[in-house]
Amino acid sequence: MMEDAIEEKREGCIIHIRVKIGGRRRFPAGYDEWRKRIELEIDEEPVKGKANRAIIKFLAEFFGVSEEDIKLIYGGKSKDKGILIKRSKTYILSKLK
Repeated sequence: MMEDAIEEKREGCIIHIRVKIGGRRRFPAGYDEWRKRIELEIDEEPVKGKANRAIIKFLAEFFGVSEEDIKLIYGGKSKDKGILIKRSKTYILSKLK
Protein backbone atom coordinates (compact mmCIF):
# COMPACT_ATOMS: atom_id res chain seq x y z
CA MET A 1 0.00 0.00 0.00
CA MET A 2 1.41 3.35 -1.06
CA GLU A 3 0.38 4.80 2.30
CA ASP A 4 3.14 2.73 3.95
CA ALA A 5 5.78 4.81 2.13
CA ILE A 6 4.59 8.03 3.80
CA GLU A 7 5.73 8.77 7.33
CA GLU A 8 3.99 11.59 9.18
CA LYS A 9 6.21 13.89 11.23
CA ARG A 10 5.60 17.09 13.16
CA GLU A 11 6.98 19.29 10.36
CA GLY A 12 5.28 17.40 7.50
CA CYS A 13 5.68 13.99 5.89
CA ILE A 14 8.64 11.99 4.73
CA ILE A 15 7.98 10.18 1.49
CA HIS A 16 10.23 7.18 0.96
CA ILE A 17 11.02 6.88 -2.74
CA ARG A 18 13.11 4.75 -5.08
CA VAL A 19 14.50 6.63 -8.07
CA LYS A 20 14.82 5.18 -11.55
CA ILE A 21 17.14 7.18 -13.81
CA GLY A 22 16.78 7.42 -17.56
CA GLY A 23 13.04 7.38 -17.95
CA ARG A 24 10.77 10.28 -18.50
CA ARG A 25 9.62 12.25 -15.48
CA ARG A 26 6.85 10.27 -13.83
CA PHE A 27 5.52 10.06 -10.27
CA PRO A 28 4.23 7.80 -8.99
CA ALA A 29 5.83 5.36 -11.43
CA GLY A 30 4.87 2.38 -9.32
CA TYR A 31 5.18 1.04 -5.81
CA ASP A 32 7.80 -1.36 -4.46
CA GLU A 33 5.88 -3.37 -1.85
CA TRP A 34 8.98 -5.16 -0.57
CA ARG A 35 10.90 -1.92 0.09
CA LYS A 36 7.74 0.09 0.84
CA ARG A 37 8.82 2.86 -1.52
CA ILE A 38 7.03 4.90 -4.15
CA GLU A 39 8.91 4.78 -7.43
CA LEU A 40 9.86 7.94 -9.29
CA GLU A 41 11.30 8.13 -12.81
CA ILE A 42 13.56 11.05 -13.65
CA ASP A 43 15.51 11.95 -16.79
CA GLU A 44 18.47 13.66 -15.08
CA GLU A 45 21.74 11.83 -14.59
CA PRO A 46 23.00 11.61 -11.00
CA VAL A 47 26.00 13.89 -11.52
CA LYS A 48 26.95 16.59 -8.98
CA GLY A 49 23.46 16.63 -7.43
CA LYS A 50 21.63 17.37 -10.70
CA ALA A 51 19.20 14.49 -10.23
CA ASN A 52 18.43 15.49 -6.62
CA ARG A 53 17.73 19.08 -7.66
CA ALA A 54 15.50 17.85 -10.51
CA ILE A 55 13.62 15.56 -8.09
CA ILE A 56 12.92 18.42 -5.68
CA LYS A 57 11.77 20.70 -8.49
CA PHE A 58 9.59 17.97 -10.02
CA LEU A 59 7.97 17.03 -6.69
CA ALA A 60 7.31 20.71 -5.87
CA GLU A 61 5.38 21.02 -9.14
CA PHE A 62 3.61 17.69 -8.63
CA PHE A 63 2.42 18.53 -5.10
CA GLY A 64 1.79 22.22 -5.82
CA VAL A 65 4.21 23.51 -3.18
CA SER A 66 7.30 25.69 -3.28
CA GLU A 67 10.75 24.12 -3.47
CA GLU A 68 11.42 25.56 0.00
CA ASP A 69 8.71 23.22 1.36
CA ILE A 70 10.62 20.14 0.16
CA LYS A 71 13.87 18.82 1.63
CA LEU A 72 16.04 15.79 0.95
CA ILE A 73 16.35 14.04 4.33
CA TYR A 74 18.51 11.08 3.32
CA GLY A 75 19.82 9.29 0.24
CA GLY A 76 21.77 12.08 -1.42
CA LYS A 77 23.91 9.52 -3.25
CA SER A 78 21.45 6.62 -3.31
CA LYS A 79 18.45 5.49 -5.35
CA ASP A 80 16.52 5.20 -2.08
CA LYS A 81 15.65 8.63 -0.73
CA GLY A 82 13.59 10.23 1.98
CA ILE A 83 11.95 13.49 0.95
CA LEU A 84 10.31 15.77 3.53
CA ILE A 85 7.28 17.65 2.24
CA LYS A 86 5.83 20.24 4.58
CA ARG A 87 2.24 19.08 4.14
CA SER A 88 -0.13 16.66 5.88
CA LYS A 89 -0.39 12.98 4.99
CA THR A 90 -3.99 13.58 3.89
CA TYR A 91 -2.85 16.29 1.46
CA ILE A 92 -0.08 14.09 0.04
CA LEU A 93 -2.36 11.07 -0.39
CA SER A 94 -4.96 13.22 -2.15
CA LYS A 95 -2.34 14.28 -4.70
CA LEU A 96 -1.20 10.68 -5.26
CA LYS A 97 -4.67 9.45 -6.28
